[in-house]
Amino acid sequence: MFQSFYNGLSGMQSSSKALDIVSDNVANMQTPGFKANDVFMASVNGGGKGLGSQVADVGHRYTNGEVAQTGNSTDAYLDGRALFVLKSDGEYYYTRAGMFTLNENNVLVDRMSGYEVVGVDDKGNLGPIMVGDNESIPAVSSTSVSVRGEITKKDGTVELEKVGYIAVDGSYQQLTVSLELDEDTEAWKVSVTDSEGNEVGTGSLEFDLGGTLKVGKNEVEATLADGQVITVSFGEAGSLAGVTLRDENEESALELDEVDGSAESPFSDISIGNDGTVTLYYGNGDTRQIGALGVAKVDSYSAFSVKEGHLLQSEKAPEILQVGRGIDANIIAGAVELSNVDLAQEFGDMMVIQRSYQASSRVMSISNQLIEQLYNSTGG
Repeated sequence: MFQSFYNGLSGMQSSSKALDIVSDNVANMQTPGFKANDVFMASVNGGGKGLGSQVADVGHRYTNGEVAQTGNSTDAYLDGRALFVLKSDGEYYYTRAGMFTLNENNVLVDRMSGYEVVGVDDKGNLGPIMVGDNESIPAVSSTSVSVRGEITKKDGTVELEKVGYIAVDGSYQQLTVSLELDEDTEAWKVSVTDSEGNEVGTGSLEFDLGGTLKVGKNEVEATLADGQVITVSFGEAGSLAGVTLRDENEESALELDEVDGSAESPFSDISIGNDGTVTLYYGNGDTRQIGALGVAKVDSYSAFSVKEGHLLQSEKAPEILQVGRGIDANIIAGAVELSNVDLAQEFGDMMVIQRSYQASSRVMSISNQLIEQLYNSTGG
């Protein structure tokens, strides 16, 4: 009779612990990467006699959670049997929650824990994914300037101002290109001056009967004060694409066609590709890859245990690879995996737990009544 009292008590305790697990699942239904838990009961036997129940184990559901679009280019959803890899103080951790961002040192980290995201290179070497020296692309000084347009003998002097170029120190500077007709030779004298009016280059242009430039008479070199040499090209010889000589009844017009070189350009955006490659985008249109996400190959989720929250750990180190290279997975950028909690299942479990608790409580109540009746019948 007393045993039934304790059996009912153990049932209530087991149901209470089961409710703790279910309530934790429900509370984390919107937690990225959270894996729902299932509680398993076991009977307690002693010498062939039932001694009630107890919580035998708590298991994790490793099914994929829902995909949530975030719009954050460094977030990543991992579609496949794999885990993202994080590192902190020499220890590796694993997660399905790809909520990544650049920290103050421009290193890619997990947004919630701050742990570094582990990357892998083409040789399989592991390391952090960082911007490092790729924060900006250094300036490239200009070496050539091309001019196009039409000139006529009607305008004996033609000038093109504000011909911009990139100086050796990375700054933006300007030149002026002037053309003057030599009526005796019918050649056009060229003068290139810098922003301070100093003449830095001279030469001449000559045209054939068709109005196109002659070979060797189609460009001028300008040597600047700091030694930078810029070739001012007026087009290819025999081509109508550059500067041409037109009839005298037309107006002269010159314009800047193209300038090489580029100013210093910091990175303006970052993205993660379907294969996990991390790419930086610069203001000048250039791109650079700074690494690729490493993902852990999962043979069995039983090898992993929950450390805390969305983080898993494993005593046996799994193989870490790049997506598409020995592992069948895919990455969706700008999205994260939510928890895999099934609310309908949790509500169903809560109803069963409630009935189990009520029944165990009823057993205790009946046992208590019988014991009280026994005491009363013996005059206790």
